[in-house]
Amino acid sequence: MKSLLTTILCLFLFISYGQDSGTNSDSEGFEAKMIQTSRMHMEYMDFGGKGNVLIHIQGVHNASALKYNLSYFQNYVAWRDILSKASEHYRVYSPIYRGYGNSDKEGDDIYNVENIAKDIMAFMDEMKIDRATFIGRTTAPQVMFYLAENHPNRVDAIVVSDNSMYKTVPIHNDEIKEFMYYCSYAAMDLGDRAPDIVMPSYDYEPIFYTDESKKIDIPLYWPYSEEMNIVKMNLSLLNYLQPNNSFIPNEMAKKYFDNLYADKELQNRIKQYYAENDPTQKNMDALKNAFGNNLTLQNIDEIEGANFMEKFKKADELMLKYLISVSKED
Repeated sequence: MKSLLTTILCLFLFISYGQDSGTNSDSEGFEAKMIQTSRMHMEYMDFGGKGNVLIHIQGVHNASALKYNLSYFQNYVAWRDILSKASEHYRVYSPIYRGYGNSDKEGDDIYNVENIAKDIMAFMDEMKIDRATFIGRTTAPQVMFYLAENHPNRVDAIVVSDNSMYKTVPIHNDEIKEFMYYCSYAAMDLGDRAPDIVMPSYDYEPIFYTDESKKIDIPLYWPYSEEMNIVKMNLSLLNYLQPNNSFIPNEMAKKYFDNLYADKELQNRIKQYYAENDPTQKNMDALKNAFGNNLTLQNIDEIEGANFMEKFKKADELMLKYLISVSKED
């Protein structure tokens, strides 16, 4: 069972950051602080440092919360170490989204990309940050692209720290929506809130995705993997279905996957739908068209390594080199 859990967590790298706050230690390289912005009472992690500002965009989860979460501890370490190293070249902050940690919990559509981006802008305004480089993973590119398209004068560069998503598989029927809804529970640290947090990401579409005239004159670092893209990670869950899917703690989700295990025709329809609606190539084409020479691609599959975890570790090193290089540019 332990090996199964490990495999599932690896397959769902895009939802592997946690939610509850509880770290406030200078010895960890950062300090948890609070600020009142024009929109909310926000918690943020201050990594210190000097130079141009670097802001970590958290994606669907709060990495600072994982110190005491055994299943996700290595994600916490990776997040902490990257931002700690970055603080040797940047002034580094990691604001915490509304609904997480000690940030305000109330508000309408708080997991909507536009509202998250507005909260980040309000944080920058209150901190008197004119411009920043942004770094993040999982769904963080959605927020970063929104900022780049709507507030380009506030964005120095965008750095994606793992193969991530900015446009997901479109949902055209209730059957696929239900599958994606229950797949969100694979982010087990989010508990019963998982669908509320994850599902809004399926509705987001940056302007440049469909408008070929949209050009973005901002440096972008984009790592990608053909072996571990979002489509394959979702479909991989089908390979681990069993009569009693106890690896999913939510009872409704467990019942759904138990039924899915027995319904081979439904499994085949899901696979066919994903094959026919795979956005991977269109995502890449749109990036190349919008960012042009500002785009730096990194194929994780081509990095030498015995397994994916080793490749991802080396990918972090390459990403950090890029991050340092853009910190020296005006």
